[in-house]
Amino acid sequence: MKNKILNRVIATIGATAVLFGSLTGCGSTSSGTDSAAGVTKVTVATKGSPAPYMVVDENNEIGGSDIEILKAIFEKLPQYELDIIKADDPLTGLTGGLYDLAVNNYAWRDERGELYYYSLPYKEGYDVYIQRKDDEPLTGLQDIADRGYKIEVGAGSNKALALEQWNAENPDHQINIIYSESDFQIKFQNIADGKTDVAIDDGPILDTLIGQFGLEDELVGNTIDADTQEFISPHNSTYFLFAKDEKGAALREDVDKALIEIKNDGTLAEILTKYFGKDTSPADDDLKATPN
Repeated sequence: MKNKILNRVIATIGATAVLFGSLTGCGSTSSGTDSAAGVTKVTVATKGSPAPYMVVDENNEIGGSDIEILKAIFEKLPQYELDIIKADDPLTGLTGGLYDLAVNNYAWRDERGELYYYSLPYKEGYDVYIQRKDDEPLTGLQDIADRGYKIEVGAGSNKALALEQWNAENPDHQINIIYSESDFQIKFQNIADGKTDVAIDDGPILDTLIGQFGLEDELVGNTIDADTQEFISPHNSTYFLFAKDEKGAALREDVDKALIEIKNDGTLAEILTKYFGKDTSPADDDLKATPN
């Protein structure tokens, strides 16, 4: 039987709790079993962005590549009914038992691995050098340093930490790091205006946003070499997150089995190619064990 998939937009975790409380008459808001049907509801939380991974349309329907992958997985799991909601802080709600699963283009982080169970990876990410169109494509981090280019990153981000490591290891080839909390639009506009020279960011996000920002004639995403990609983002896989308890472990096991099914039957590759123009599925070796 096919899963009934519900998409709802709830602005805050508090609102989520109130709504579920009114429906159930109790404080529990995560998965519950309908004994008559033998179907367990799974509450999934997402922020609803960034596109193209998560998108909320004008009808408040939640979609995007990661949501479509999740739905395909649960089509293999008729014992579950999905309830997908938009939440300000999916991980806090996951910790508090409001949600059963969080999806938001999550990469591996050691500190998150202490708090949540990670699924098997369901896609591989890739970055690009975002440069002005009239600029010579960069060939690596040393090239950024030797040109004296300014690169804008968020303080404490994985990319900032990697660039700081580069500077510590390469005193003769220092990269000019500009720290900011700029959003994508400001960061991209700074490159176009010459305030900075390059950003290293997610390729699909650039492809989605560059037209929205009216910068398609000014900026381009240039390919990053494999060595730089590995140095900047050694953990570039994407995962679903679960509560770190017995229920979360059981749900993860079912999701992982279904994920392997859609990898093997070609569904995963079809979805990824639809969104990104190429198959960015994880390698078979990466599907042998979860990271925690």
